[in-house]
Amino acid sequence: MNSNYILTLSKSLTIDAYKQINFLIAGARGSGKTYGALILIAEMASFPRTDPNKLLGTSQLPTQIYIVDFKDSDMARLGELLPPGRVATNKAEAIKVVSDYDNKMHSRLDFIKSQAFGETAGTLGMPMYYLIIDEWSATNAAFNQGMTKEDKNMRYKWNALITDISMMNRVPGLGIGLISQQISVINSGLNSSIQEEAGLKFHFGDANMSSYRLTFGNDIQIPEIHLETGEAYAWIEGITSSGYVIPFGMPEIEPNSLWKYLKEALSNQDDDKYLYMTTN
Repeated sequence: MNSNYILTLSKSLTIDAYKQINFLIAGARGSGKTYGALILIAEMASFPRTDPNKLLGTSQLPTQIYIVDFKDSDMARLGELLPPGRVATNKAEAIKVVSDYDNKMHSRLDFIKSQAFGETAGTLGMPMYYLIIDEWSATNAAFNQGMTKEDKNMRYKWNALITDISMMNRVPGLGIGLISQQISVINSGLNSSIQEEAGLKFHFGDANMSSYRLTFGNDIQIPEIHLETGEAYAWIEGITSSGYVIPFGMPEIEPNSLWKYLKEALSNQDDDKYLYMTTN
């Protein structure tokens, strides 16, 4: 696969993150979904990856990471490694972070429109951006609470921003990744447009068939395999549109080692340098 945006999910499964730019991750508590997402962040933040046997790449096209984590847990701790204003742990911060992300998306879109007809961030060789929202269901529920004018304004702004990003982010290369125990439209408050624009869906850990169906839909075949923590099924747009989901296991990395990888991978986070940078 010839691309600067290759994610290695396992030795036998790789994807092009730019082509499957929006992803959804489901799984019960303790299934390894946040841990898996942190490994993906380390890979993306060090693009391009030239050796599939190594977690980190050359960091010539480092994906810029933004985080919303109302649990103020492992994802939020990346704030120690990211520039100020990249991590949100409450509603006011989330509106600010996501508004900034949306503004950068439109700024990059305007830049790309000034280039040759048909260019995209991918063809121009631009670093990707990713907005990761941990525990989507709880985050969305927080915005749906409250009846004051301020609550309603934040709720409207939140929904409008997330929808705008998920609908317009392919050309500029600004992805969105949602992590939640459930990622169905009915049970998680997920906007149907976000579900439809997701080119990659994961379900981590063992679950009953109805839970898998909520993630992948009724038309996808799901093998009867017992998944351990850190193992998942994957639906990939264009590959598993019909047929079976693909089982895989994330690499086993000790927490201290993963933190060291993240520190190295996230050492190249700089909006001014990378928002308009092209390599092609």
